[in-house]
Amino acid sequence: MTSASNLAKKDLSHVNLSKDNLAGADLHEATLRNATLTETNFQGADLTNADLTHANLGGASLRNATAPHANFEGADLRDTDLTGTNLRGARMAGCKLGDAERVLAELAGAVVGNAKSEGASGSHS
Repeated sequence: MTSASNLAKKDLSHVNLSKDNLAGADLHEATLRNATLTETNFQGADLTNADLTHANLGGASLRNATAPHANFEGADLRDTDLTGTNLRGARMAGCKLGDAERVLAELAGAVVGNAKSEGASGSHS
């Protein structure tokens, strides 16, 4: 995949995009259920209304990505950089946060219920 890919509304369920560069990609309304996205670069990507249910985003960078109303339920976000990410209205129930960098992440309105944040670090300033 190349930077700024247009994958809007595509069904990418179960794909392996580990370590791909999707910086600036248009993934709005894309389906990435159960996808392997470890260490993938999503910096500045548009994930509005994307379905990432049970996706593995361990070590990925969503720095400054836009993901309002995205579904991260059951997703693995351990060691994921969420700095500056807009998660307004995102569904995150049951996701694994671990040490995800949440400093400056826009969590206002996110539905987080039952998220697991073992050893999570970061503070909101």
